[in-house]
Amino acid sequence: MKYFLCTSLILISFFTQAKQATSDLGYTIEIPNSWSPLTGPEIKANPDLFNFEQIDGIPPALLKQIMPVIQSGNMDLYFIPNNSENLANDFTDNINVMKQVGNVPSNPNELNEVCASAKSELSSVFQRDITLYECKQTKVIGRNALYAKFDGGLEGTVSMQYHFPSLRMCF
Repeated sequence: MKYFLCTSLILISFFTQAKQATSDLGYTIEIPNSWSPLTGPEIKANPDLFNFEQIDGIPPALLKQIMPVIQSGNMDLYFIPNNSENLANDFTDNINVMKQVGNVPSNPNELNEVCASAKSELSSVFQRDITLYECKQTKVIGRNALYAKFDGGLEGTVSMQYHFPSLRMCF
């Protein structure tokens, strides 16, 4: 979606046992001790970390869109490590942060336009009918953000995204 600048950022600073992760993208975030950070430079230096040929359920058009972002190191990933051999290829909770070019709605008319088109655009990208649960402007740490909650890229998952006008902030 052309209006979104920052995708899939979930703030988790409310966890009591947390560690701080700093990104080359210009932000700092607190993550639970049980989560692992994987920064853009680490991803870029280790391209074999992601086996895109074994990802089931994500449409090829979407993979084609996100693969260059991931492989170029322009995304940070925070996840719960999967310590079970039986679950090695299962989906796990994760947060990913990336920069994208676009505009975040700054007035009610722009917000209505983005939210009205979001369901059909997401359905087109994911190549299935997507439910858009929420689409609204909100404030996060005093900053305006667009919040969207919808069916995730993998069937049976839910995505929550916060879109900020820039990442020049500290969480």
